[in-house]
Amino acid sequence: EWRMMIEKTENLDFWQDTVTELTTSKDTVTGVKTSLGISFSCTTVVLTNGTFLNGLIHIGEKNFGGGRSAERASFGLTENLQELGFESGRMKTGTPPRIDGRTIDYSVMEEQPGDEQPGKFSFTQTKPLSQQRSCHLAYTNDTVHNILREGFEKSPMFTGRIKGLGPRYCPSIEDKIERFSDKNRHQLFVEPEGWDTVEVYLNGFSTSLPEDIQYKALRSIHGMEKAKIFRPGYAIEYDFFPPTQLTHTLETKLVKNLFFAGQINGTTGYEEA
Repeated sequence: EWRMMIEKTENLDFWQDTVTELTTSKDTVTGVKTSLGISFSCTTVVLTNGTFLNGLIHIGEKNFGGGRSAERASFGLTENLQELGFESGRMKTGTPPRIDGRTIDYSVMEEQPGDEQPGKFSFTQTKPLSQQRSCHLAYTNDTVHNILREGFEKSPMFTGRIKGLGPRYCPSIEDKIERFSDKNRHQLFVEPEGWDTVEVYLNGFSTSLPEDIQYKALRSIHGMEKAKIFRPGYAIEYDFFPPTQLTHTLETKLVKNLFFAGQINGTTGYEEA
C-alpha cells in the first residue's frame, strides 16, 4: 500500500485538489488525502484554509455554501481534525461590494497616495515599488445610514441566522452604524484591486445586507452616485480552531509537524496581512 501511494504521487510536482483528511502515525502527521482519493506523503503539513472550512455565505435572507464568492466550501477536514482531538468553533467575517472603478467620481474624494518610501512584506533583497496606485477616501452620511437601517430586519447579523463570533477588527458597516450611532459618518477607503483590473474594493463597507439595500446605500455616497456593483458584499461563517492549541511556532500541540496559519486560527485577513 505504501509503495502504491509513492508511485501515485512521485511524478506530481503540482496538484490542485481539496484535502479532506490528514494521515498520522504516533501523533505525527505523515500526509494528506484528497477528495479524489489520492494520497500524498510528506513530513510537514501547513493548513491555511482561510474561510473555506464548512463555509456558509450570507446575503440578506439568502445563504449558500462557499468559501469565497463563486468558490466551493471545503468539507471533511474539520471533522477529521475533531476526530484527532482538536477543538473547533465558528467564526464570522465579512467583505464589501466590489465596484466598477470606471463609474466612480474620484474628483470629489480625498486622494490617498502610497508611501514616499514604500515598505516591503519581505526581508529579502527585493526591489522596492517604483510605481504605485493611489487609494481614495470617501465617507458615509446620514442618508446612507438610514438606507442601511431599512435592511436590518433582513440582516442575518441582527436576526440571529449568523451564529459565529465576529473578529474584533473587521466590523460590518451595519455593525458600525448600530454601535456608533452618535457618528454621522464613517470613512471608506476606495482601493484599486490591481494594475490590470477596474475592480475596486470598498474597504470599510463590509456588509451582509440584501443586495438592493447595498446598491441604494452605495449610490448615496458622495462620488458613488453612478457606481455600478460587480458583486455584492456578504458575510461568511466558517470553522476555526482556537490558537491555544498551538505552540509559538504555530505547530499544533496534538500533532507534530502540523501547522495552522491564517484565518483558521480565528484571526481576520487584515490581521494576517
